[in-house]
Amino acid sequence: MSVPLSKFVEGWPRLHYLEWNPDGRETIVLLHGSTANAWWWKPLAGVLDVNQFRIIALDQRGHGDSEWVHPPAYSPDDYASDLERFIRDLGLARPIIAGHSMGGISVLSFAARFGDAARAVIAIDVAVTSSRQRDRFMIRLKSLPTVFYSDQATAIARFRLMPHEGVIAPEVIAEIAGHSLRRTIDGRYTFKFDRASFFGGDGLDVPAAVARIRIPTLLIRAEMSRIMTAEASANAVASNRLVRMVEIPAAHHHVPLECPELLAQAITEFVAGVP
Repeated sequence: MSVPLSKFVEGWPRLHYLEWNPDGRETIVLLHGSTANAWWWKPLAGVLDVNQFRIIALDQRGHGDSEWVHPPAYSPDDYASDLERFIRDLGLARPIIAGHSMGGISVLSFAARFGDAARAVIAIDVAVTSSRQRDRFMIRLKSLPTVFYSDQATAIARFRLMPHEGVIAPEVIAEIAGHSLRRTIDGRYTFKFDRASFFGGDGLDVPAAVARIRIPTLLIRAEMSRIMTAEASANAVASNRLVRMVEIPAAHHHVPLECPELLAQAITEFVAGVP
């Protein structure tokens, strides 16, 4: 597997992205979930067809090596506006857009507002409906203090997924942890994301956004997911004839890390049917 190109798009905020297979026939843009970054897509990039897909993974504002925003502005509409500018600045001709978790919410907001800029969209294990319990959890995360570690090895060892579930190779976890750290001026280590990016209620009426979408849309649900329920997914599909859903068997929330081969298959089959 080739090493991705690391690039930036200037503007406000300044956005970082990784690119694999620049000569692929069609472009897919990938958006990570909350607290994550573009490197979380490396397992998927390693199994998608290198001849078919040019893969661009974006660090969303406040994450990875993209710029933080002050005062904080991290709503799905903010992320969607960044994505629209990103596509325009790179001169991408109606790419496929896919996002996981929070990134999937960004994608659905984008599709509802800027659908003509994409050929189709994919939302992977997103919270189609929120709950008061989930809102309280996200608000609590926002209020927690930033944690610093004395050295990189300790920071990587303490790294945990949220939710902490699924069978994922330790070396995969260690690699994304390493790419998720930044060194502070005093030599300590902390994680790159802006804690102010946590929000409750998901910041978007997701069912209403899904109903407004006018381009082909795929919802991908992990069978064991506690975030994307089967009932909410079925209701979303019923609300819009352009929306379909597939389920990844025995998978948990972090599908791109746990089941990249099955995810690649679902994406490839969907794209093959998009006009």
